[in-house]
Amino acid sequence: MVVEAKLIGALPASLRNWLKLAQRDEGGSVLHPQLSLPKTFNDSFATGLARPAAEKFAGAWLACFLVMARGGSAFSFEHVRIAAVCGVVGAAVAVALLTQMDRTTDSVTRQVTISAIVTFIGDIFARRSHFSPQWVEPMITAAVSGGIAFAVWHAKRFAKSLLW
Repeated sequence: MVVEAKLIGALPASLRNWLKLAQRDEGGSVLHPQLSLPKTFNDSFATGLARPAAEKFAGAWLACFLVMARGGSAFSFEHVRIAAVCGVVGAAVAVALLTQMDRTTDSVTRQVTISAIVTFIGDIFARRSHFSPQWVEPMITAAVSGGIAFAVWHAKRFAKSLLW
């Protein structure tokens, strides 16, 4: 503590004031960040990306699986593999988007938009379209994924209202 006080005393007044405010806001010492870890873990960025990635993967996978035109062999291993590629790419793009966004707010419009965009990108990466123009089938898949996201968002809200 004495060393910390000497270090803070050697700083310019404006920086000392900032450090004191940061120390008060964080609930711990600025020079000892481990003392303020509980506050850090309550931060919205630290809440994790695993659940949103899994949700976007599942939505993209299901939408791709339902929409894909495969003729007589609609439920083959190849169909599952292509849908999985769509889901993995969609989840990766969703994580890349969500790391750059403010995740403290949540809305159905935001979830539907993110799901549709990442599924569109995932479907383009998964395989070439059977129809012309090339963007039609990915657009339909994206619309289905947006519908799935809409249904899941409202189902989660409904489930929370039943529990509380």
